[in-house]
Amino acid sequence: MKSVTASEGIDLLTALGVDVLVRDADTVTLTLEGGRAIARVHVRRSSPSRWDIQRDGESDRSRVPAPDVLLYVVPKATAGLVEAASVDPRIAVVSVQDRVVIVAGKRIEDSLSGVMAASGPGSTRGRVAWGRFALLRVLLRTPRPRTQMELAAECGVSQVAVSNSLRALGAGVARETGGWRALQPETLWEEFLANYPGPHGISTYWLGLDPIMRQAQAVRDAVAERDVLVSGDPAADLIAPWRVGRRAVVYVKTGLNLAQFGFSETTREEATLECVVPADPTIWSTASAWASTASGWTTDPVLVAWDVKRTGGSDEADAVARIRRTVLAGWLP
Repeated sequence: MKSVTASEGIDLLTALGVDVLVRDADTVTLTLEGGRAIARVHVRRSSPSRWDIQRDGESDRSRVPAPDVLLYVVPKATAGLVEAASVDPRIAVVSVQDRVVIVAGKRIEDSLSGVMAASGPGSTRGRVAWGRFALLRVLLRTPRPRTQMELAAECGVSQVAVSNSLRALGAGVARETGGWRALQPETLWEEFLANYPGPHGISTYWLGLDPIMRQAQAVRDAVAERDVLVSGDPAADLIAPWRVGRRAVVYVKTGLNLAQFGFSETTREEATLECVVPADPTIWSTASAWASTASGWTTDPVLVAWDVKRTGGSDEADAVARIRRTVLAGWLP
């Protein structure tokens, strides 16, 4: 049976209206209809047995703080697991493939197809071709031809994945002496901004009182620099200053409790800073590839533009256009 990830489970919970706040790499806070519970996330290739559930519960009781809920993320839930979660609120289930979600003893129903359609192109569930979206970003970095091995290193994926992605791009790329290059960089830019499904993973939302740039710097100072990348408005200000900062976006490798650094948890709408533990594994690789032309502590500028676009605002289009001109300036004859 196909394996699943914690990120897929969290994405499905969020799509169905459960507020998920990450505490650490395998612990989240679930908020549904005003009630909150700390949940330990257990990812399984198949549904756990009753003995497995008992063992996990005993193990989790030794954690500090002890979780209120065992949250199982599985490909498909068995009847036994569904029954167990239905009668015991200490067990929650996210069954990714058959869309069964049970939290606090309640099966959550929603018009999932409508939710997905509202999310825009490329946001349907299933395996995301992260390598292809990374390739779009690194191909935009320079008109210099590069080998598949070089492109794979910049994307952080296998050479086979790059080969398949180049084939899918068809006439948009050409093989020349020295490797592959984009023929129409503007088309690659538009394709990424239109079709990238987002980094998935787990996001938490925070409110700070300092200027946006200082908020991003505070998070970066709080943890190892190599584990934090800044995107959104503060990164746009470093690449092509124009936009009045509304929200910082930081990508981290593990969850952070930013309350200890002066931030307050808040809603997506009120947040001044979004902290993302991404499922997209290519973000650090593409940032490293762009480091010589970007700031060195931001995501690549193509992803920055995507984050600025989703943040919105009256000057969003102008800000994205300025980043676009900066990126494509290297393609001018």
